[in-house]
Amino acid sequence: MLIRPADPQRDAQAVAGLIYDTDPYVFPFMFGRRARALPVLAQLFALKANPFSHRYVTVAEADDEIAGMLIGYEPRQIDKYAEEGDFKCVLSAFEQLLMIPKFWILQAFLDKSEITGRYIQNVCVAESHRSKGVGSGLIRHFCAQQSGAVWLDVEMGNKENRAIYEHMGFRVVREIPIFLPGLGSIRMVRE
Repeated sequence: MLIRPADPQRDAQAVAGLIYDTDPYVFPFMFGRRARALPVLAQLFALKANPFSHRYVTVAEADDEIAGMLIGYEPRQIDKYAEEGDFKCVLSAFEQLLMIPKFWILQAFLDKSEITGRYIQNVCVAESHRSKGVGSGLIRHFCAQQSGAVWLDVEMGNKENRAIYEHMGFRVVREIPIFLPGLGSIRMVRE
């Protein structure tokens, strides 16, 4: 398995699909059906000022394909005005308008103000490469490159991944419920 920075041209389609697959609730809610969402995510991946940018993506390659990806960054380094500009480049005015209530509903989940170090936003492993250490390898690689705390959120119902993160040294900081019934995440940190 080769772990490397994402390439904005070569990896766009594979990474967009993995981003969408990261969360079966949030990404369909934010971007709609897969066929509509993947081009939007691929465009955001190609740009430089948003949390889906290739600048923050690390991929794992196995068998000449993208086996998994991790998005990680320092939240305080994201320029909110530039991020907004990226979204304006990709979304129509109508789509931007539709995003306002969605961001409001997800505000507690999207708020990263308490994070004092680096943040793992997304980890996803292609179905054919699961249970082979790809996700853990990406997380270990990211943590090894960082000094200080590394944070992540895991879906409340995802007990399997929560156990993996705890085994890797992450501890629960708090639960983050969101407006949608039964949904939310657990914020974890590894110091």
